[in-house]
Amino acid sequence: MGRALMARLPASPWLITRVALARLGAARATVLALLACTLLTLVTLTALMRPLGQGDAAPAHLSTPGKQPAAATAAAPADARLLAFFETLGNRRQNDLHVKLLFDLARQNGLTLKQGEYQYGYDAAARVATCQIVLPLKGRYDAIWHFVLEVLKTLPFAALQDINFKRDAIGDEAVTAQVRFTLYLRDAPVRTP
Repeated sequence: MGRALMARLPASPWLITRVALARLGAARATVLALLACTLLTLVTLTALMRPLGQGDAAPAHLSTPGKQPAAATAAAPADARLLAFFETLGNRRQNDLHVKLLFDLARQNGLTLKQGEYQYGYDAAARVATCQIVLPLKGRYDAIWHFVLEVLKTLPFAALQDINFKRDAIGDEAVTAQVRFTLYLRDAPVRTP
C-alpha cells in the first residue's frame, strides 16, 4: 500500500532526498555529507591553485610546436624565484658597508652605539653566508624600535633575531637594549641558472 501511495503523489527532489536520508540513518547520512563537503573542498582548492591565465586551454607545448615541455616551463619560474632570492641577499664583500650603515642609522636615531660583536658563518647546503651582529644600544625606547625598523627596511637581507630591553630605574628616560641581527649574504655575484 505504501508504494501505491507514493506512485500517486508527485515526487519532489526535496522529498525524495529526505526519504533517502531517513532510510540511511543519522550516522550514514553524516558520513555522506562529510564526504560531499570534502569533495567540494578539494575541487575548490584545485581550481584556486591553478595559476592565473591557465584556464582550461591546452598546454602550450601541445598546441605550439617548438615550445619547451611543461616540466621545463614549470622549472623556469622556480629558477627565476631562486635567482631573485639570491639577488636580494647582501654581498659578503661589502659587509663592512652594511656594518657602517648600522652605526650611521643608530647615530641618526640618537642612539649610543660604541661597538658591536660579529660572528660569521656559512650554510653550505643553502649557499648562504651569515653574519650575526649583536649591538648594545642606549637611548629612548621608541628610538630603538625606530632604528630596528629602519634597519629591516634598508637592509632586506637582515633579520631581527633577538631584542632585550633594560631600564635601570623607573624614572630613567633612556633604556639599554641588546639587538641581534643576522645578515644573510652571498659570496659571489649572482649567476643566471
